[in-house]
Amino acid sequence: MYRNAKRFTGIFVLVFLLIVSINFPVIAQDSSNGPSVNFPSSQVCSVPANLRTEQVIADNGRNQVTMGDRIRVRVEGLSKATRNATAQNPFDPRQLVLYLDGYELEDVHGEPVIVMVAAKDQTKIDEDWLAFRLERTDSSQAAWSTLLGQANRYSINAIAGVGCPRKVAIPVSNPLSPPKFQIVLLSWRFWLSLILVLAVVLMFIRYCRNTLRSAGIEGVYSKKEVIGGQELLIPQKADLENEYRRSRIAQFFLGRKKLNRNPFSLSISQLAFWTFIIFGSYLIIYGITGDYTNILTQQSLILLGINSVTAFGTSLIDGQGNEKHRKGSQRVSEGFFSDILSDINGVNFHRFQTFIWTVALGLFFVWEVVKNLAMPQFDETLLTLQGISAATYLGLRGQEQHGMIKDPEPTSEEDNLSEQPLPLEQDNPPESDSSIPGG
Repeated sequence: MYRNAKRFTGIFVLVFLLIVSINFPVIAQDSSNGPSVNFPSSQVCSVPANLRTEQVIADNGRNQVTMGDRIRVRVEGLSKATRNATAQNPFDPRQLVLYLDGYELEDVHGEPVIVMVAAKDQTKIDEDWLAFRLERTDSSQAAWSTLLGQANRYSINAIAGVGCPRKVAIPVSNPLSPPKFQIVLLSWRFWLSLILVLAVVLMFIRYCRNTLRSAGIEGVYSKKEVIGGQELLIPQKADLENEYRRSRIAQFFLGRKKLNRNPFSLSISQLAFWTFIIFGSYLIIYGITGDYTNILTQQSLILLGINSVTAFGTSLIDGQGNEKHRKGSQRVSEGFFSDILSDINGVNFHRFQTFIWTVALGLFFVWEVVKNLAMPQFDETLLTLQGISAATYLGLRGQEQHGMIKDPEPTSEEDNLSEQPLPLEQDNPPESDSSIPGG
């Protein structure tokens, strides 16, 4: 088991370094094109009446971009208004923010750029351009959520506009043909992240799924027996047998099936459940948005910490790490769901409660990630509920019956007689003892 865990860790590190090495040149190139956040001046924003939004293009000259890329918006009369600005009529183009379909992206300010335009036989300099980076900040989260809700399956078709913060975007030069562009959501970065998530999940299922089992002694389980009118748990031994699976696909992904294994642990499975959900959500959000810094939330880390403490508490109850107090498993594995929902006495409600709340919060977590491309902000009530559920499970988990290493105390008369002290040896040796020579 530990050898498989090391193998899984090594493969995961190699794949992670691969995706980082592939994306590092892109990240470095994007950061050198311009500042991600352009801080405006402190003066009051005012826009001349003759400005009009005319055209929008990406840095590659196309109308298709991904989140995190930079776009350029042509504002007719921008350079002239900048040159004619006075102290009485100030104008700073860096105060303008980006509008998408009329929704303001706060803190996404423009940066004046120069574009070389081909005109007949010569190249013309055009200074009526502003550059914006399509990044999502904390203040623009609501606008992005609305845009993502209006998106189709693969992209967002948006009308670009500029204007002062907390106001209305300036008009377009041609209302019948506004400046439009397309934000592609499922780019190569998304597919690469998705492949990494699937690879990690498949490798875990193939090589490390047995780490989700109980930490009891392998091959030792408990069996209920009634001895002298008292119900006791007697340790029994079971041989670990290999059994080939019927389907070749199952053989490839799951390997050989071993019988009489320890049951799956609810707390460890719960920790793995949240670990993979948060890990997968992080990579998927990065693959779509291109942002890898403002993804994890404090609530998601608290949720992961609660489940880590639960798994640690369960290991202490089972006596893991202390061979003198280490117990055998409660029973032989009967299947994943049967193992996590029941102990040796059958299905327990505290296990069922922990299971349903974990599934409910997990589905809500995934839904928010898919809908808003952001990890949800759990309130204190939900986190407290998760903590109460974990504490209830630990408290009642310690009262569950476990297997024993030592044999039970004898209760029958025969057992009591068998443990009585033997009589002292006789002083005179038996007459039939041939070791004594005859007289």
